[in-house]
Amino acid sequence: AEHIDTLAQLAAILAKHFADPRIVGTDIKDSLMQALASYVCYPQSLHAVERIPEEQNLLAPYEQRPWAQTNWILVRLWRGCGFGYRYTRLPHLLKTKPEDANLPSLQKPCPSLLLQRHMAELLSQDKDMAASFLNSVLNQLNWAFSEFIGMIQEIQQAAERPERNFVDTRQLKVCATCFDLSVSLLRVLEMTITLVPEIFLDWTRPSAELLLRRLAQLLNQVLNRVTAERNLFDRVVNLRLPGLESVDHYPILVAVTGILVRILVDSDKQGAASVLLSDPCFQLRSIQYLLGEGDAGAASADCKHFSLHTYTDYISTEEEQKVEQMLTFLTEESKQAAASTPTSEDDLCPICYAHSISAIFKPCSHKSCKACINQHLMNNKDCFFCKATITGVEDYTKPASS
Repeated sequence: AEHIDTLAQLAAILAKHFADPRIVGTDIKDSLMQALASYVCYPQSLHAVERIPEEQNLLAPYEQRPWAQTNWILVRLWRGCGFGYRYTRLPHLLKTKPEDANLPSLQKPCPSLLLQRHMAELLSQDKDMAASFLNSVLNQLNWAFSEFIGMIQEIQQAAERPERNFVDTRQLKVCATCFDLSVSLLRVLEMTITLVPEIFLDWTRPSAELLLRRLAQLLNQVLNRVTAERNLFDRVVNLRLPGLESVDHYPILVAVTGILVRILVDSDKQGAASVLLSDPCFQLRSIQYLLGEGDAGAASADCKHFSLHTYTDYISTEEEQKVEQMLTFLTEESKQAAASTPTSEDDLCPICYAHSISAIFKPCSHKSCKACINQHLMNNKDCFFCKATITGVEDYTKPASS
């Protein structure tokens, strides 16, 4: 009991001060964060953290703070609950021996249902905080994944040179970190959608449709990059460079699938489907790829095609069925969307070319669709076209032609 009390006291100190604005030393901040992050990896110390009421600090927006560790803490509270997310080690690493089995990251998942419940309550009650927290998670995902893609381009170019071994070790480490961050940010999004689906799906909330559009955009980008035939991602994964061990199809595709299943199978899917399909980057082929369908014949004989079906130890039958259900549903929706009458090009938003013009800006009278201008205004107040400061946005309906 004494041991548990000491753990609880230490946990209380860590939770109270890890977001303390009075602590300015980066090293001290990092140490506090890392200590709290390893606390949530072991069942006993996790129970100590559960006894303290400070988790709203973890849900503050990710700007202006060491968000990567915060995100890692949130992911540990979820691991064991997400889609295909009950693993301690990734499928392709099972045959290799870990350097140190006692590392916090190699502990068996011990999700905290209690802290998940607390987070769900906080995010449900404070709509503004929920919107700004998710906007910042989406911003960081966009950043981490773009950095990762930029780096694998450089690594691929370096690996193709005759003196192939000239790939900087530090660069490989940073590249793997950006990949791991992308996966863990996707998992935090999956957790949020599971616990508080209304943040994305209740369109009476002013930010819901906008957040869902941004989410759909990022998921489509990730899918397209990772599933395109003979793409950059495949080539770098196949190099199996030391330092890039964690970079593989499974962790990132399964995290994306978890989010898609939540919004397209486990909830009122109609609105979510129309948002996903109206994103110009959406490709049904990427969804078929998840189940080893699509252009399987185009894959070269020596390249084993990815399929969720092959991971029977990692993905349950129920999870597989949900992905099949999702593919059937999206195939049908795509056919219907293709059959509906297209708008003339003049009426399309000049930013995304996916939606009709539906908003006019004040005072400059330039136009776009609501989704584009709302997203833009979250981070910038200048007009896309003329850089005038936008003072208001009004609904726009095309005048009937006489």
